[in-house]
Amino acid sequence: MIGHRFSAAADTYERHARPQLALAQSVVAMLPELYPEQILELGPGTGLLTRLLTERFPDVLIDAVDVSEKMIEHSKARFKRFPQINWIVGDAQTWWGGDRYPLIVSSSALHWATDLQAACESIFQSLEPGGTFSLGMMLEGTLKELHELRRDVAPEKTPQISLPTYEKTKACLQNAGFKIERRLHAEEEIIYDDAKAFLKAIHEQGVTGGKVSAGNAPLNRAELSQLVADYQENYASDNGVFATYETATFLLTKM
Repeated sequence: MIGHRFSAAADTYERHARPQLALAQSVVAMLPELYPEQILELGPGTGLLTRLLTERFPDVLIDAVDVSEKMIEHSKARFKRFPQINWIVGDAQTWWGGDRYPLIVSSSALHWATDLQAACESIFQSLEPGGTFSLGMMLEGTLKELHELRRDVAPEKTPQISLPTYEKTKACLQNAGFKIERRLHAEEEIIYDDAKAFLKAIHEQGVTGGKVSAGNAPLNRAELSQLVADYQENYASDNGVFATYETATFLLTKM
C-alpha cells in the first residue's frame, strides 16, 4: 500500500518537499568525518538524500533500497550519470542483501514502518560492528494542525494510526542495540500560500491517503470544503498558512 501510494507521487514529490530536503540535509550534516567503502540508503524516494551523498562521497558505492518500483525507475533515470548507485526494489523495513555495511542512512522513510522496532533490529543486523547509522524521521507532531481539524470536521473518519513519537523512536533504536552518539529533535513551521496549496502539496508528496492521514473513509466534498475553510481561518500567518513538522535526526553506532 505504501509503495503504491508513493509510486503515484513519484513525479510530483520534490516540487513540495522542503521539509524532507531539510531533514536529508540534517542526516548528512550529522555524519562525522569518515569515508566508507559502501553505503546502504533505505527509502531513497526521489533521491533527495542520495544526491547529498554523491556530493559528500563522490566515488563510494551506494545501494539504494526503496519499496516503490516507480520511485526506483524515476531515480534511475534521474541519476543515470552516477554508475556507483545500485537501485534496488525492496522493503527498507526488512531488507537484507547478504552484506553488512559500514554506513547506513535513511531520511523521511522509516516513520512509515508498520513495526518500527523490527525495522530497527533489521537495520542493526545490516550494520558492521563499529559502523554508523544516520537516521532522519518525521514524528507524531507533524501536520498536527491538519489532524486536529480533521477530528473536528469528521471525527468518525479520524485515522487510528499516528507517526511515532520521539520517545518511542529513541527507545526502539536503543532496544535494537544502537548507541546514540548525537541527536537533534526539532519542530518547524512551514509556510504555504493558502490552505488549498498546503493540501495540494502534501497530496503530491503522497502523504494523504496513508494510514496516518486517512480514516476509514475519505472526506466527502462538503467535509473537504469545511476543512479548507477552517484551516485557512485557524492557521493563517502573515504570508499564508502554516503547518508544523516535528523531526528527529539520530547519529547511531553499533558497538
